[in-house]
Amino acid sequence: MDDPLLDAAVAEARAEFMRNKPFDRLDATILIPAEDGSWRRGSFNGDAVAYPASCVKLAYMAAAMHWCREHGLPYTHLDHAVRPMIEKSDNFQTGVVVDAITSAPNIDDLTSTTDPRWSEWIERRRYTARWLDERGLLGNQVILHKTYPTNSGEWPRGAEKVARDVFGKNLMQPRLSASLMLEIVKGAIEPDARDYMMELLNHDRWKSNSVLGFGLPPGSRYYNKPGLAYDTLEDIAYVVLPNGKECIVAAFSNAFCLPYSSDPDPHDSSQLGEFMELLIAKTGLGVGLPPTRIVTDSDDGTSFACAGVWSDEETSGVTARVAVASQQTTPSATWRLGVPKDGKYEVCARYPARDSRTKVLYTVRHTDGVSSRTVDQRKVHDRWVKLGDYQFRAGEGEITVTAAGEGNLSSTSTLAAGKVRATLWPDL
Repeated sequence: MDDPLLDAAVAEARAEFMRNKPFDRLDATILIPAEDGSWRRGSFNGDAVAYPASCVKLAYMAAAMHWCREHGLPYTHLDHAVRPMIEKSDNFQTGVVVDAITSAPNIDDLTSTTDPRWSEWIERRRYTARWLDERGLLGNQVILHKTYPTNSGEWPRGAEKVARDVFGKNLMQPRLSASLMLEIVKGAIEPDARDYMMELLNHDRWKSNSVLGFGLPPGSRYYNKPGLAYDTLEDIAYVVLPNGKECIVAAFSNAFCLPYSSDPDPHDSSQLGEFMELLIAKTGLGVGLPPTRIVTDSDDGTSFACAGVWSDEETSGVTARVAVASQQTTPSATWRLGVPKDGKYEVCARYPARDSRTKVLYTVRHTDGVSSRTVDQRKVHDRWVKLGDYQFRAGEGEITVTAAGEGNLSSTSTLAAGKVRATLWPDL
């Protein structure tokens, strides 16, 4: 059920997120359950199609489950290929799945639609598309091709090239992608395969395969299929927050671009995390979440203090306190968390990255002692970087940042302060 209030919330979150971003495309749909058991839907350009990269594998997984039941086979019959297709986004095994469920492996010497073999081959290859269409889940999407390089070659050739020339590349859209995930999650598609599919889609929000997961609080459950290729960065995700609220989000963007794409794994795909944070806040999903304490380098002297010579600097629209960290100077900045209650907290730091930055050492003082984490501030611009999980007593907690070491410094090396965050882990 389309909800104008959710449409407005998605548009507001998107507008706030897109300020000063080096990319210009972000289309999204969110589904949130209503009290009567239906799901409310909000979108921004929800019908806009885009190249989905590996998101298309979500459709192939679901179609493979349908194929297994059609043929009287256990849902795990193709596990040797379906599992790596989803868990590792393996392109070769995606080709194996497509060949198996369509009975239409590539024909290398089929080079024209006038070839008498074409009609039967393309009808078989459209197995997934036909099945989705029967469920009202195809629309203006093209869900047909393998992801390359794959089991039939580095690039499309033969019949697969003809199919690409005729139908164009794969295309998916947020609205129908979110509906596909909803049918998987709620067991509308092959209910007896639901647990198997959910196992494959379950991912750690701080590791590879995460996109929107970087914007989720600790204790969240995150099931998703991401897509990342060329400039495409997309995610189709089902989320259960620690307050028990759930949602499905499909976000399609061209955010896999510099400077993000040069960041170390997994942060090369973390740039949509803040959009997820904003969606949670704007849609009311955050009510009842465990508390979060954020301290910035502009807070008063009781929460933030610095030693040495610091000045304000703006980097790509982000202003932070910055100090030169040469071999002759030892600037430091300290945040006092003052957490609201006893417990285990996820602690993160955020700073404006720049080529002139240096490696820094974050030192966390917690109930069990002192822990340190080295971070390269030349990477991961203005996104949260996890420092660790630590126990704090109410009112306590302290984080200090310093340059990581003399061998890492030049006369122009700088370190940034920025902000830190501590979020309470829920009782699981």
